[in-house]
Amino acid sequence: MPEPSDQFEPGSVLIRKADREGGDGKLRPCVVISSAERGRDAKAETVLVVPLTSDTDGKQRLPMPVITPEPSNGLVQRSAAMCGRVSCIRKARLDQQIGTVHAQELRRVRLGVAAVIGLTDLLTATAIKRSRASRP
Repeated sequence: MPEPSDQFEPGSVLIRKADREGGDGKLRPCVVISSAERGRDAKAETVLVVPLTSDTDGKQRLPMPVITPEPSNGLVQRSAAMCGRVSCIRKARLDQQIGTVHAQELRRVRLGVAAVIGLTDLLTATAIKRSRASRP
């Protein structure tokens, strides 16, 4: 079992406790997408997570990147990151860490969240402006 400070690192795969009210009531794996600083901060009661689902049919694209099971991530079946269901959740509602996704998979999940909330449009517009400004 990892040290508590390591448990909430970006890319950690944790089991979310079942919701009491609303939600689907399932124990569900999720990926931590908060910064490492937030995860290590003992005063921070919450982290941002993206839940995973084993329903991967037709989801090998943003905003639901598919993660293949490996010993390092602890998943037992292909899982899609439900980037549209990103949530801020109390650390106390997260059970054991089952693994960690690779840096590239974490990047894909974070990009999926960025796409869902419209940040990719903003980033693209900013990149275009910078490109035009750097021209002679």
